Amino acid sequence: MENESAPQKSQSANALDLTGDYLAEKSKLRKSFGRKEVLFFSICSVIGLDTIGVVAAAGPEAISWMAVLAIVFLIPASMVIAELSASFTAQGGPYLWARLAFGRLTGSIAAVISWLKSPIWFGGILAFVAVATAETFFMSGTQMSQFSFYRFALAFIWIGIIAANLSFKVGKWVSILGGLSRLILIPFFTITVIVFGIANGLRGVVFSDFGLSFDGLLATIGIILFAFLGLENVSAASDEMIHAKRDLPYAAFRTSALAMLLYGVPILTVLLVLPIGQVNGLTGFVDALKSAFTVYGGSIAEDGTVTLSGAGSYLGAFAGVLIIIAVFASGVTWLMSTNRNLAAACFDGAGPRWIAFTNPRYGTPVRLNNITGIIASAILILGYRLNDGDVAKYFGVAVGFAIATSLVNYLAIFPAFWVLRNKYPEATRPYRVPAHRTVSIWLTFVVAFGITQLLAPGFGDKWFGDAYRPAGWVADQGRPYYLTELAVLLVVVLIAVGFWSIGRRNLKAALVASVDSDESDAVEEEPASNN
Repeated sequence: MENESAPQKSQSANALDLTGDYLAEKSKLRKSFGRKEVLFFSICSVIGLDTIGVVAAAGPEAISWMAVLAIVFLIPASMVIAELSASFTAQGGPYLWARLAFGRLTGSIAAVISWLKSPIWFGGILAFVAVATAETFFMSGTQMSQFSFYRFALAFIWIGIIAANLSFKVGKWVSILGGLSRLILIPFFTITVIVFGIANGLRGVVFSDFGLSFDGLLATIGIILFAFLGLENVSAASDEMIHAKRDLPYAAFRTSALAMLLYGVPILTVLLVLPIGQVNGLTGFVDALKSAFTVYGGSIAEDGTVTLSGAGSYLGAFAGVLIIIAVFASGVTWLMSTNRNLAAACFDGAGPRWIAFTNPRYGTPVRLNNITGIIASAILILGYRLNDGDVAKYFGVAVGFAIATSLVNYLAIFPAFWVLRNKYPEATRPYRVPAHRTVSIWLTFVVAFGITQLLAPGFGDKWFGDAYRPAGWVADQGRPYYLTELAVLLVVVLIAVGFWSIGRRNLKAALVASVDSDESDAVEEEPASNN
């Protein structure tokens, strides 16, 4: 077993220019993550059941492009994350990589963008998926009342915040249960679909629908890249791992392999079970699951209404519980990661220290977690109020923005990989990526291309044409859509610059205090030296 004390010694405060606040907060952390916990955390961060519906809604060509991008993007990305996470194992890894390569301003922007994505995803998307699942399997498709909706969805969010506030020794069970729920649900669903197909025949796509085209790439690249993101998340808690250098590459490679399997199979089955027009981004996986479970008891009406009965209703309820656990675990793991990432940035002089307070009992950034919960709750309430308007339109914007903010973070990580290889050649690297310059340039290009398609759908072919226009937006709204997404990203960047400015003032104040202290010590020692 490799001795980890030596690499940590070479990455001392002097080597990485870590602040005294950062080093002091590290003493509050507890090493609770072993190899199993690291792997399950990574699985929950990358493999999201909500994403299955979003990708399936793009149609059968999305699976073909997913296979291609798994080879040309996911595999090299996992190699890069494996090297970075094993080489620089300090707390707040994704922030630290960007900061070491490009400075605290870039690190702050990356950390803030990543952080703000989490409450949008948790409160604006995952909570709605959980509600839709509960309505589908426990309420016979009946819509919740306003009171029931708020009670269920706000409990969903704040139980997640409580889990994030607890130490990893307790909170790690969320990711373990979330990972197990995926490993049980997806194979069970696949077997059920096979049985359903034998009994009823498959009603979805045909083989010729899986071809590749350039316009298909433009329409699907953003959501497919998003499905593969999150390998770096667990690195935000590197100092809470027992063997970070050994376990992080292990998790990156195995999660990538599982992602290809656990995404490809259920997306294919969703498309085979449901007619393409019935697959939507919010409940595509849930609807396919309910339809397939009619083989155990139930029926599908001519209008597509699904009714479960007998064993089908019991198995459907069991599947519904697994979906809610899986979705909940996805949100909590992202919160745990992004909040730790931002907390590390704040203590390192790239943000306000007060929001990053680490509870000495739990070793978690409770203040930042609670702020995240408030933002997620506000987004949930706003999203529910918009239900009286065009739901598809605003849901599409929320998904697009969440995906775009996730991808923007990689515009710092992938170039940082090249820079850090040259800037810190002495760093211990248990794993090294071959042809690192080519890999870095390629991955950065793919991410930039994906972001372009999210902000300006169809750019390079027919910008905002019928094939690319987000749901609910008409042709003459292309510019407002573009400006909406871009303006929100700009606001996030301005918030990050404000955080960095506050952190910079704190750094200067700490430096002045340190100089004054050194001068005072020198004055006190001078009389003794003259005697």
